[in-house]
Amino acid sequence: MISKLLCTITALSMLASGAACGNCTPDTAAPGSVSAAWSVTVAGQPVTCAHVGAASVSLRLHSRTSADVTSAFACTDTRGSSSLVPVGAYDATLMLQAAHGATIAAAPTQTITIDAGQLTTLTPIAFSVSNRGKLALSFAALATSTNCLSPDAGGAGITGSMITIERAAGGCAPVTLVRSRKNTTLGSYTVNCSSPAIASCIERDETLTVHGMESGPYVINVGGLSGSIKCWAGDDVVTVPANDASVVKTVQLAPQHATGC
Repeated sequence: MISKLLCTITALSMLASGAACGNCTPDTAAPGSVSAAWSVTVAGQPVTCAHVGAASVSLRLHSRTSADVTSAFACTDTRGSSSLVPVGAYDATLMLQAAHGATIAAAPTQTITIDAGQLTTLTPIAFSVSNRGKLALSFAALATSTNCLSPDAGGAGITGSMITIERAAGGCAPVTLVRSRKNTTLGSYTVNCSSPAIASCIERDETLTVHGMESGPYVINVGGLSGSIKCWAGDDVVTVPANDASVVKTVQLAPQHATGC
């Protein structure tokens, strides 16, 4: 009886001390953490996140034994860490993403092991990004059905259009926009910020497109003329994405109420 009691006490003591944890699984062990650092380059030169339209960096830890772990960090932070990661082996992938969630660039996968209570540091990543994208513009005069028809016909009465596009950091972007309606090319418009050309009225169902535009933020200014008077105007900001991705922007034109409009 005494021998049996001693055995019971010994077993309880082993459980309390953790000596009997031979059947513990990684899920019950203390978690670890992982950290990552990154930069963004174009043609081998460092650039800002805004230059390529990047908003965040996501870290995906693909577990070989349990559920995946995903974290997201602001791109401008240049580094981030994720805690409470279950111990085990993972395939870690960092992805550079735009504000709307599209992936701009992905880094090579790294194989890592998360140990209990330990910080695992990934190899720093330099996202290499193409600095070219596609911009597609359209214009719509507020509270009208068309840009070009007369006010009597429910239109804005615009007879001519002017466009300037400037880099947010300064300087004109002298790009050539191709005017089209569906699959029909209607002509082109070359931006000249110091002396904008006056084109015929650009209707709201037209698209003005430029391929291979340098990525980054731009300020767009559109003027709608009735005769020689600027009766409509619109300003907007657009970020051209990198890696040959596309962005579509509709610039809203507001009436100016100038004399003669």
